[in-house]
Order: sequence, then C-alpha cells, then structure tokens
Amino acid sequence: MPARRSVVTYGCCSEPYPDVTYTLLLQRRAAAYVANLLLPCVLISLLAPLAFHLPADSGEKVSLGVTVLLALTVFQLLLAENMPPAESVPLIGKYYMTTMALVTASTALTILIMNLHYSGPGVRPVPAWAQTLLLGYLARGLCVRERGEPCGGSQHSPVPPQSAVHPKPRLGPESVAGPCPEPRCPCHQEALLRHVGAIAVACRSHRSAQRLRGDWKRLARVVDRFFLAVFFAMVLAMSLLVLGHAI
Repeated sequence: MPARRSVVTYGCCSEPYPDVTYTLLLQRRAAAYVANLLLPCVLISLLAPLAFHLPADSGEKVSLGVTVLLALTVFQLLLAENMPPAESVPLIGKYYMTTMALVTASTALTILIMNLHYSGPGVRPVPAWAQTLLLGYLARGLCVRERGEPCGGSQHSPVPPQSAVHPKPRLGPESVAGPCPEPRCPCHQEALLRHVGAIAVACRSHRSAQRLRGDWKRLARVVDRFFLAVFFAMVLAMSLLVLGHAI
C-alpha cells in the first residue's frame, strides 16, 4: 500500500493541515481459481469428445456423456458458491456454461449416431448423397477404412470377377441317391430344387441385410470421426482462450 503525505495550508488558518493518502492495490489471485476450478473443467471437457471415439458396441457412449455432464454440474455448483453474486457473469462462469452446452450437444449427437449404428435390415438403404459425400470423400479424408483396407483406398472390398467363380456341377438324383424307380425320381428332384431355391433366397436376403447393416455402421463411424475432430478443436480452442485470459 503506497502512502503519500501532503501538507496543505489554507488562507483562513495559520496552522497547516497534514494528511496521508493510502492507495490500496487490489488484485484477484487467479492461480487459485485456475488450479481449483478451471483446470478440472478443462480436463473433464476433454473427455466429452472421446465419446465419439468409443465403439458403439460397448454400450457406454451415452453413459460417458451423461457422466461428464454431471461432473460439470457439480463444478458449476461449487463455482456458484465461491463466486460473489453479481449482475454480470464472470469469464469462468461463461466458460462453464459454454462447456456444458458443448457436452449436451455431443451427448445428443451420440444418441443420433447410435441410431445410425443399430439400424436394422428393415430400414431403407443409405441415400446416394450420403454414399458419395460421407462414405466417399469424407471417409477418405478422415481415413475411416475397413479392416485390411489401406487409408484412402476403395470403400468396398473388390468383388471377384465372374470368370474366377466356378460353379460346382449339379448332382442329379442318380448321383445322389443312386438309380431309383422311374416314377419316383422326378418328384424327388422337384422337391430338392424347391428346397435349394428356398435356401438360396434366404441366403441372398441375409447377405443383403448384412450389407445394409454394414453400410449404416460405416456411416456411423464416419460421422463419429467427423464430430470427434470438430468437438476436440472447439474444446481445445475455447480452453486455450480462457486460460490465456485468466493467466
């Protein structure tokens, strides 16, 4: 506290009037707020984008977002108790509110991505624009690939040419069951062909459903990777900005 002494002599009086002026320099200790309130919030907010990197089959994507949101709510209550009441919102309060909004948005987007991942075979196929933009350009840009596929390669496994596929020769009734009486062989052959046709139709429908589910799962992985990069960039930029202002 610097002090300054001055002596003033007025015209009405012969005695001088001395006075001492003290200057109070007030400065908030930001290190305590940074260590106890700001850094824990930064570390917890960095966990929110990791929900997009968590595999959907684990079943913990939404739980991670809700847990992070609850932790931020607890720190928000601690902040409200430690900060003096004022009409204007302090910088750390704005940071907490923005972080909670980002975590809420990431949890909502995680729920939408889970719906894409668990799309059943009864849904319609992936739209053409999504196959071109998301499964094509965005998947190559984010290096989302299937197992064994190089980064930036083709998005589907190559189909073997028709010349490489050698169908097995059909076996007639004589080769399967040996010679049989003439009136019974055509009946058995027709029944066998009907059963084989039903099995082939079931296999084709199963493969089509598997391919459809695989496309939706791949689309969910691409969207996951995109929002992971976006939210990590937003949280990191916001944290650096607030830390720069606080320190």
